[in-house]
Amino acid sequence: MSGILPFYRLKLVDSTQLELKRMLRQQGELKSFTAVLAAHQSQGRGRGVSKWHDSPESSMLLSIYVKWPIPLKESFEVNQRVCVALKPLLPQEVLFKWPNDLMIGMKKLGGMLIENHWSGGGIKSSSIGIGINLDRTEDALPRAAFLNEWNGQNNTPERLAECIQKQFSAELTRDFHSKALEPAYRAILWGTDAPQRYLINECEEHGTVESVAADGRLTLLFKDGNVRSFGIDEVKWVDPN
Repeated sequence: MSGILPFYRLKLVDSTQLELKRMLRQQGELKSFTAVLAAHQSQGRGRGVSKWHDSPESSMLLSIYVKWPIPLKESFEVNQRVCVALKPLLPQEVLFKWPNDLMIGMKKLGGMLIENHWSGGGIKSSSIGIGINLDRTEDALPRAAFLNEWNGQNNTPERLAECIQKQFSAELTRDFHSKALEPAYRAILWGTDAPQRYLINECEEHGTVESVAADGRLTLLFKDGNVRSFGIDEVKWVDPN
């Protein structure tokens, strides 16, 4: 994509996703790949009601607004496209845990929050929020992973955010055939190599990720050989730590 991409740097904001909403409301429309980066956010959240914890400058807190050239039919296709486009910028060991976490082994490197804007039965645009831990802090959670600690580099929030914005502008909206997108996503999906503990109907079961359907439902293979699919609110990974 040619031209200068809008990039807004903020010291403190309630959340970068909310800031994008305000900008859309005030301006009516935004240029595709408009980015908002915050040094700290007071109300950052993940999917649903979960909150994103950060210390100023220790994490990259980014939201990018994307207009789709052709409206997408499924919310999960946005998720797939984001993961596949983001992966080349991350260490090989980083995998994506359904539906929205970035993992290194059993530790969480970051998370995503994708809010889609529908029109006429299709997704015309998306606000993509990404939080990635960069540097360890004194109050860091035990199961957190940190990008700079892992790869030995000195990524700053701004440098990484600019790389992601550039990568998304080049890759996110290109013409992906579903037959190519699905295997590309599955190759970077966390939990496919070994059974994990999941909470299902208040009972713990061990399952291995088989796939994710086009509608975003997770398919698990259980020890007894049964295969079952689940919606986002029907299954929860149990952290062993």
